[in-house]
Amino acid sequence: MIKEDSLMKKLTALFLALVLVLSMCVSATADEEKKYTVGFSNVWVGNTYGIQGVNELEAFLNSNPQVEKYYIYNADNDVNKQISDIEDLIAKGVDMLILQPISAESVAAVVEEAYEAGIVVVDCTSPLAPATDEYSVSVVAKDYDFGYTGMKWLCEQIGGKGNVICLDGMAGLSSAVLRMEGAQDALKEYPDVKIIASEYANWDYATAKPIVENMLATYDQIDAVWSSGGDMTRAAIEAWAEAGRPWVPMMGEDCNGFLKLWKKYKDEGLSCIAVSLPTWLFAYGAELGLEILNGTYTGEKDVVVEIPSFGNDEVDKYVREDLSDSFWGQTHMTEEQIVALYGNGNDGSQGITGTGAASDH
Repeated sequence: MIKEDSLMKKLTALFLALVLVLSMCVSATADEEKKYTVGFSNVWVGNTYGIQGVNELEAFLNSNPQVEKYYIYNADNDVNKQISDIEDLIAKGVDMLILQPISAESVAAVVEEAYEAGIVVVDCTSPLAPATDEYSVSVVAKDYDFGYTGMKWLCEQIGGKGNVICLDGMAGLSSAVLRMEGAQDALKEYPDVKIIASEYANWDYATAKPIVENMLATYDQIDAVWSSGGDMTRAAIEAWAEAGRPWVPMMGEDCNGFLKLWKKYKDEGLSCIAVSLPTWLFAYGAELGLEILNGTYTGEKDVVVEIPSFGNDEVDKYVREDLSDSFWGQTHMTEEQIVALYGNGNDGSQGITGTGAASDH
């Protein structure tokens, strides 16, 4: 009888273990089969950085089997449109909302509406806090450091004395504000360095070119160019070359058109620094959002991405002569995707799916 009881206990234990294993397998299979709808509310796709940011996101979403459907909306820097876009994404029943807020204060209420509806809210590049803390995860870069690093380098290059012109980003956008704050704080360490002119050029080549030309025509003594990044420094280099002015230190980002001109003129005396904001931040935000949806995320609520920089000795390493000026080097896309988007003179605007990176889809 004792032997029979012992045998029954062993069989029962074996059965329970088998049930546990089977339930784990079923659970794992169920997780693998989960499908999600993702919505992205973007500020603007009016420059090459914005276009590649959307391409990076779509490349990630298209390659992930858990993403069943996604929507991409561009607010064209219109707060009211962004609010309307987010309301529409809520109505569509998205599981995840990724957004780059134009103004945290302006979109806080609709973001809270999404969050309270159970939607995973992923804040990218421009912080929602302190306007609201009702978001799931925030992925931002150190924009203050971006501006500070570039301005400090320029001040050192000109010996702590001289005139600087500034090409600012987009008025009111927090990333532009923080970059300029960093630049201004760097200047406090160099009281003999003065900003003699500063204008918003929206991180855009075509907008920046006439601005720089006008500054060159107005000021005889310009000793350095600070840029909030984007594709504006390419315009500055072109304007300088066309004006025949002596080269001065310039700050830019890792936009390929800028890197090509930097490489072309560096042996003639052009010295630059590239402070680089990765174009994959939206894609990274989507990756973290999926982890939250799957219950596997163990990271911080506020993720801060370091911003790398490089100088004259490394530009040859990063420039891509085989790709168009619109390509950005800090990418997570595959080489095949990069060449398809930016090879043969393409500027990436056709998008990963061919629907156009700048259009709502």
